[in-house]
Amino acid sequence: MMRRRLLFALAVCLLASAPSRAQTSDAGPAPTIVRGAFSFASALGIEARHDDNIFASRTNRQSSTLWKLRPSLLMQIQPARSRLEFGYHGDYASYQDSSNDDYDDHDLEAGAYLLLGERSGLDLIASYEYGHDDRGTVLTQGLPPASGALPREPDRFTNEVYRGRYTYGVSRTRAFLTFEAGTQQLTYKNNEARTRFFNRKTTDGEATFGVRLRPSVSLQLSARARDISYDNPRASGVNPDSRENRYLLGLQWEATARTTGTVRVGRVEKKFDEPGRADFTAPNWEVEIRWSPRSYSHFELGTERYTDEPIELPGNVIDTRTYSLAWSHDWNDRFGSRATLSRLDRSYRFTTGERSDQSPRYGLAFTYKMRPWLRWELGVEASSRDGDLEREDYDRTIARLGAWITF
Repeated sequence: MMRRRLLFALAVCLLASAPSRAQTSDAGPAPTIVRGAFSFASALGIEARHDDNIFASRTNRQSSTLWKLRPSLLMQIQPARSRLEFGYHGDYASYQDSSNDDYDDHDLEAGAYLLLGERSGLDLIASYEYGHDDRGTVLTQGLPPASGALPREPDRFTNEVYRGRYTYGVSRTRAFLTFEAGTQQLTYKNNEARTRFFNRKTTDGEATFGVRLRPSVSLQLSARARDISYDNPRASGVNPDSRENRYLLGLQWEATARTTGTVRVGRVEKKFDEPGRADFTAPNWEVEIRWSPRSYSHFELGTERYTDEPIELPGNVIDTRTYSLAWSHDWNDRFGSRATLSRLDRSYRFTTGERSDQSPRYGLAFTYKMRPWLRWELGVEASSRDGDLEREDYDRTIARLGAWITF
């Protein structure tokens, strides 16, 4: 039934985008409701995909066509010296050949951004996500479909986040200070015999001191602390709770002639609450650079090294490094393209040793703005994983065609 509704919606898009003598060549800007300090915008994505390996499996590959609806809305209220926001993003999918993998994800976010005098500001954000992990990913990574080990449905979870940030020096002062704190509660909602061991609460805080070398360039020193506490003890009796400290020093520059970016390097230290478990210490970095040789052409370079929580028992930590390069180009007012290359390297650290894998990904997408309120997208993405554990290796290709409508 959902697939029929999606097909009907795609047909409506095609009919609406067809030329008509009664229409003008320019429908004007995408309609947004604006009433004084209040504004409202909404969009709907409709997409058909073909996935040739829906379980990211080395053997017993299964392919399927899936249909997606992705509604979103944003409401803003902007009284004097502040801004209030409420946003919603939905992701609904129906699999033609694997209905057990159908899902409906929801992401709600509310924020308040307040100016407190001439030089300080306060940001408050709360979000609630009801999401899922596709079968064959995250906690079920590498499980062969034919073995019976793969669960009958995807792992579903809720993710609650509350954050606050205070900044002194928002008015281009020479120096500035930022203090940020937050909590995150991750709770799995099904397949609990396995997933309940990964429910956890994360509490973190960060302090940043910055000096503006130029109006658009600042030198920053940050210190972050994070406490990770698991809700349920492991069946083995191992205590996975830990504390993490991270220090970063680097430069951030904004809106120069052609580039915008951040380059920060430092160190991370992870200590476990359980005596006898080896601590983890490693270099860390964050790099994001955007170069625009032309107003219609942009290159984006990114790399980061960070720690992830283990997805296997009794793992200690996942040492993760990401590398990415993207090129976006508008060939004219209507037609654009985006090419992406990325790689994810992970080292899984265990008490008894370690293993690693590499996951490259390649993507190419084209967009066509048929109307100011209607954009078509056609793309393909290829990914794979190659590592020390052969049963987790795979390759996968996803092709997609979709329409984005703004209201």
